[in-house]
Amino acid sequence: MQTEDLKDELTCALCLQVYQDPVRLPCLHSFCLKCIEEAWAQTPGAGKFECPQCRQIFNRRPSLERKATGVHYRRSESPTDSPHLMCEYCIENPTPAVKTCLKCETSFCSQHVKPHLLKEYYKDHTLIEPVRNFKERQCFDHKKVLEFYCNDDAECVCGSCIVTGKHKSHTLLSLDQAQSAIKVKLEKEFEKIDDIQRNCSSKKEELERSEAEIKTQINQIKEKLSKNFSEWRRKLDEDEESTMRVIDEEGLQALSQIRSCSEALNSKMEQIALIDREIQSFLQKDPLSIIQNSTQLISRVKETKRITEPDVPVVILNLSNISQQLQKKLKGWEMYHTDILGAIRNSPLNLDPKTANFNLILSNNLRSVTWTGQEQPYPPHPQRFKDCPQVLCSQSFSSGSHSWDVQIDGNEWGVGIVYESLDREGKSSYLGSNSKSWSLDCGYIIPDYLWARHNSQFTLLPSIQFNPRIRVQLDYEAGTLSFHQVTDSLRHLHTFQSTFTEPLFPAFYCYWNTSIKLLS
Repeated sequence: MQTEDLKDELTCALCLQVYQDPVRLPCLHSFCLKCIEEAWAQTPGAGKFECPQCRQIFNRRPSLERKATGVHYRRSESPTDSPHLMCEYCIENPTPAVKTCLKCETSFCSQHVKPHLLKEYYKDHTLIEPVRNFKERQCFDHKKVLEFYCNDDAECVCGSCIVTGKHKSHTLLSLDQAQSAIKVKLEKEFEKIDDIQRNCSSKKEELERSEAEIKTQINQIKEKLSKNFSEWRRKLDEDEESTMRVIDEEGLQALSQIRSCSEALNSKMEQIALIDREIQSFLQKDPLSIIQNSTQLISRVKETKRITEPDVPVVILNLSNISQQLQKKLKGWEMYHTDILGAIRNSPLNLDPKTANFNLILSNNLRSVTWTGQEQPYPPHPQRFKDCPQVLCSQSFSSGSHSWDVQIDGNEWGVGIVYESLDREGKSSYLGSNSKSWSLDCGYIIPDYLWARHNSQFTLLPSIQFNPRIRVQLDYEAGTLSFHQVTDSLRHLHTFQSTFTEPLFPAFYCYWNTSIKLLS
């Protein structure tokens, strides 16, 4: 610390002299004890205590703390109890030291340091914060104060080291010069750390955005699924009720037929039982009566025999009708099942890291891809594109209609769909260069022009503005894949017509300082 700076630190703002018994107010401004008490005594109005420097008013007399340049204790404390370094000149009344002189190897309080501040004789003496162990600041070989820095050996040395010691012919710096050089080096190193900090902060922000986006997706999917399941349960209850009703109706019809046949049989059996009882009673009579009346009874038996017995049909439930009803219901359930799967499948797309080429960098949320000239240390994987800077999405589509938007920054890119069975190396792996992929490309053949490609067949398209937003629309059953430029309205670019036979994966080609971002 420079002498003038030290004077300012040890000067009372009231008397403009070096502190005499310095104290600190709660507002952290310091004064001589006598000066502040006199200032308060001269202040008009009883019980008014104000800091003369910042004018802060205290409702009652504040407690005063003894000040010793960053080391202080309350007036109620005994200085001898202080754990801090004491002035070596205060014998009878030990006082905390405020400075240490490296040349004198002595520590002084605010009173005894005055000569070092005021007298010309001490101008070359170096004052520092109080030091307990001088050995840490002395040369091990010569027991002298370390005054220089050896740049060759990167260590502090004393005056004798550079005259007779091993550092005699070395490059030497003053401690101030060495300090400045170290500060510069630290600042440079910190700049590197600062870059890492900013990078980490950026990644953290991206993760926070991903977290928020995923939470939103979860809530949206749960809400949609909850509605679908509620509707499904309602439909199931309705279908159960109607199916049970059909079964009851079919059962009632079958049981009614059985009851009708049973009643006819019962009537025939009652007639037979009645004649049987008459015969048994007739046979109990005398022979003459039996002979005289047998003709009539035999006639009645023959008449009863002539009554046709009722046919008993094979009665079964009409299960075919019930089966037809259930088939209709099942088609409805399949529709709800498709809706539920659709709620999951239509969630935002994510890039598949295991398919990314070594020259592609994926964002933490797996929604952006950027080309880089430096190969990334990705682990080997059979699904990874070896030669072409391409990446696929994790999701695939094997039915239904779907669409997704991408924002493109750069001049060489491709957007499309592929079968999973697409080759992962060689020319046949390039998007649009085979029968297993369909794409919209820019800059691949002629810079700044658009091309629609499938099975190595090219269609030249009108040019579009740079950094466009592209919408891809897929209708699997209809076999159509359409591309549009998204501005204030949709501008149709091209539509492929095909027959899809495998699950389709969204695919992206990204080259030469280009990046592609999937949009929500």
